[in-house]
Amino acid sequence: MTNPVKPGPVARIMDIENVKKAGDRKRMGTARFSLASAVTLALAKFVVGVLSGSLGVLSSAFDSLADIFMSAVNLLSIRKSMEPADTTHPYGHGKVETLATAFQGTVIGATGVWVIREGILRLVAKRVPESADAAIAVMLAGVIASWYISNRIRRVGEETGSTALVADSLHFRTDVYTNAGILLSLALFRLTGWAWLDPGVALVVGIYITGIAARLLFEAVQDLVDRGLPRETVARVEGIINSHRPLIVDFHALRTRRSGSEKHVDFHVVVCRQFLLEDAHRVADHIEKEVGHALGNARVVTHIDPCEIECPGKDECERILSEIRTLDEPGKKEAPGGGAGTV
Repeated sequence: MTNPVKPGPVARIMDIENVKKAGDRKRMGTARFSLASAVTLALAKFVVGVLSGSLGVLSSAFDSLADIFMSAVNLLSIRKSMEPADTTHPYGHGKVETLATAFQGTVIGATGVWVIREGILRLVAKRVPESADAAIAVMLAGVIASWYISNRIRRVGEETGSTALVADSLHFRTDVYTNAGILLSLALFRLTGWAWLDPGVALVVGIYITGIAARLLFEAVQDLVDRGLPRETVARVEGIINSHRPLIVDFHALRTRRSGSEKHVDFHVVVCRQFLLEDAHRVADHIEKEVGHALGNARVVTHIDPCEIECPGKDECERILSEIRTLDEPGKKEAPGGGAGTV
C-alpha cells in the first residue's frame, strides 16, 4: 500500500495564499455590497421624498449620504489593509482597518449625540411629531433593508475578523434604531396623544447609539495600542504549546496582539541544548503551524532557546528526538493569511 505524499513547502505556501485570497475576496465583496446598499437606500429615499413631498423622507435621504461616505471609507481601508508588507511597513497595513473602525465609531457617536440633542430640544419645546403617512412605508422598508444589510455585514466581519466591517454593520444598525424609534413614537402618539413620546424615544435611542459607539471606540483604541488577544485565545495558544511537551522543555515571553483582521503571536520555546538546529526548528515550526491553524488569520513567530537544566539522559533525549522527526503536519490548510517564522 502506497503511503500518501505529504504536501511540500511550496504546496503549503500555495494553500495558505489561496485561503488568504478567499478571505480577502469575501471582505472586499462585503465592503462593495455595503457601499452599493447605501447608494440604493439613499436613491430610494430621495425618489420617494421628491414624489411624496415628504421633508422627513428627504432628510433621511440626505442622512444616507453619510452612510455612502462611511461605506466608501470602509472599502478603501480594507483594500489598503490587504496590501502586503513593504520596507516602510514591515508588519503590513492591518491597522489602517483599525483606524477606519475608530473613525466610524466617532461618526456613530456623533450621530447618537445629535439624536440626544434633538430629543432634549423637542422635549423642552413640547413639539408634537409631524404626520408621516406618506413616509411610513418607505421608512418601514428602510428598517427591514438596513437590518438585513447590517446582519450580513456583521456575519462576514466576525467570520473574517474584520473590525471595519463589524463597525460598518453597527453604523447600518443605528439607522434601524433611529427609524424604528420614529415609527414607534408616531404609532404610540396616535394612540395616546402624549407629546413627550417622540423626544422620549429619541433620547433612549440616542443613549443606546452613543453606548455602542463608546464600546466600538474603546476596542479600536485598544487594538491601536497593541492590547493582547482575549484571555481565552491566549489560553488556547498556551494549551497548544504545552501539548508539545516533552518535545519542548518550556516556553516563555508569549505575546499577542491584533492588527486589523490579523492576529500576531510570538513566544520563545526552550528545547534540549543537545538538539541539532534542524530538530529544534522542526518542533518550533510544528508549533507555529498548529497555533496558526487554530487561530485563523494569524502570523506566528517563535524564538528557540537552549535549556539550562540538567539533561535527563541520552536515552530520554533519543526518544524525544525520534518523536520530533516523525511529527506530522498540523493540517493541510493553515491560517488565512497566516505566516510562521522561526528565529
